[in-house]
Amino acid sequence: MNSVTPSPSLRSVFSVRIVGTPFLPLYSTMQSYLQGLNWSISKGRQGRVLLVYAALIIVSAIANCVVSGTFPNTVLPLGLTFPGAGFLPAIAGDQAQLAFILFLASLSLFGFALLLWFATGNVLAPPLVWVGLAFGADNVHLLGMAATDAGHGIWPWLIGPIALIVATLGWLRAKPVKTVKCIYSVPCFASPRLPFEPMSHDHSKRLRLLLDRALQPVETFNGFERRDQFQTAALRYQVNFTAYALAFVREHRAPAAKASFFDAQERLLHKIGDKRLWSYWRLENAWGNMRLAADPIPNQNIMYSGFTALQMALGGGDELHLHSANAPSRSYSLNEIADRIARQYRAAAYGLLDCEPNWIYPLCNLITMAGIKAADARLGSDRWEGLAKPFLDAVVREGMRADGSFIAFRSSLTGFAPPAPGGIVMQAFPCLFLNALSPELAQQQWHKVRQRLDLGSWRHLFWPVDVGNYGFSRASSYAATAAAAVEMGDRAVADECLRRLEEECPSCENEGVIHRENASLWAHALELMARSSRRDGLRDLVSRRPETCGPHLASAPYPDALILQAVTKNRGLDLTIEPGRLDARPQLEFGGLMPERHYRTGLTEQPYLRADREGRAMLRVALSDHRRITLDPIV
Repeated sequence: MNSVTPSPSLRSVFSVRIVGTPFLPLYSTMQSYLQGLNWSISKGRQGRVLLVYAALIIVSAIANCVVSGTFPNTVLPLGLTFPGAGFLPAIAGDQAQLAFILFLASLSLFGFALLLWFATGNVLAPPLVWVGLAFGADNVHLLGMAATDAGHGIWPWLIGPIALIVATLGWLRAKPVKTVKCIYSVPCFASPRLPFEPMSHDHSKRLRLLLDRALQPVETFNGFERRDQFQTAALRYQVNFTAYALAFVREHRAPAAKASFFDAQERLLHKIGDKRLWSYWRLENAWGNMRLAADPIPNQNIMYSGFTALQMALGGGDELHLHSANAPSRSYSLNEIADRIARQYRAAAYGLLDCEPNWIYPLCNLITMAGIKAADARLGSDRWEGLAKPFLDAVVREGMRADGSFIAFRSSLTGFAPPAPGGIVMQAFPCLFLNALSPELAQQQWHKVRQRLDLGSWRHLFWPVDVGNYGFSRASSYAATAAAAVEMGDRAVADECLRRLEEECPSCENEGVIHRENASLWAHALELMARSSRRDGLRDLVSRRPETCGPHLASAPYPDALILQAVTKNRGLDLTIEPGRLDARPQLEFGGLMPERHYRTGLTEQPYLRADREGRAMLRVALSDHRRITLDPIV
């Protein structure tokens, strides 16, 4: 195991600053009061932030009274009460227009700092900008921009208290989240669970888009999209969801095929360990947690560790190697990653973990917990059983609003959950992963989604931005909602989403590969998940136990042989393949057969084959169209 030296977090530093100050008795009294109200953690954190802001306004007012006689033109205390407030006194003077422009510019700059905090976890940006604006306004006034002196009038001092009063009223009026009780045991829109058929010809062409990227040399990322490494278009998410989609295809269409699927998963796991995909954490950890550690696994950062745990559990990976060209590899087993995450959940104040510094995303937590549950199934551990109830309670309490809708994200530092864009997909997509953890709660959430879809305008409900590449299309919204709808058994919504996806982002074919010009790779992966799965597909995948190795397709050259179906039947194998190039004559290798036993193949040119002492057999087959091979042991 890797030893990690802890460094002080922002919260611990913040706590040290409070201890020993005159505000400690007031802070302790307020904290006890909030705990006595039995409010959620987020509600209590919000109250603390308002208390700190009130103290800041009071201290600034006192400081202004103390220094105004000595420094009559200073506006530094005023500037600390509200971002850019130091420019307000000059609005009453000769340079009112310039002062007003500077005030608006200050608000814009502070808004950008808040956006930077959200987008990159940079918790330092908002307070530094706020203080910087206060000092900037003070310097401008000292240079003579102010029209008056000695206090500058009372009205600029009202903006801070007004903002505090408005925020406090909203805080007091906010309704607590009620415990959700499942009403809909089986939704009326659920389709029956039908057995799978082989993939269609078009389906295999869509699969090739992901296989082409997964099976390329591990050090290259051709066909992946590079936008940024901090938000939803990050390269790591493309790798994660490509791996999820391939796991869906194999589990639900070709569970008896290792072949290219295992090779693809192995290469994707190598890619996710590439330093280029996790080097962002050094920056985020520094400016978000005040820590210099670059390792993305030990603390927080479930947007990497949690997503990768699910990738490993679904794809069959046992060891993650963090590597770079100039540094030795650091390794984590799936068991170690899952154990580290589980320990953090047991100690989490909110019951949910920060995905990035000081930001909680319910969706990230659902994906992470699906990874914990899937790891339990693979490893035979029982972490999920002990975490299930407190986690699901926290999802309802801290991850939803009073009306039961999912929040997009919440600041763990302040407790506030700002409204966020995204449309209906922000409510629909979490159901895909929630169903693997709590089908009852997922059904109730999907019922609300279905009500909105039945009553609202789809073009307004679906956000016209593809979060996978920030392009202007509804591709990711349609694909993600379709994947969730299939998981929930709602074929009507899934089919309509896929129809609209084809209508707005038409398919194109190039050398036997189908893709959508304006859709992100992330959207393509989600579409493949929707087309490959069925009701409770992820739930089954997350809960499955390791299978004993029976008859299977061990290897097949890609793209000569494209696997449409591979399932075990009795003691044999039912395989359907098609060529990926003209005049393909791939050599197939089978494993898990009964040693030295003869099998019928169902082929006229080679009706029989014989397994060797290790249960392996080779078969070369000519492909001009799709072909079905059935291995039946001869008694």
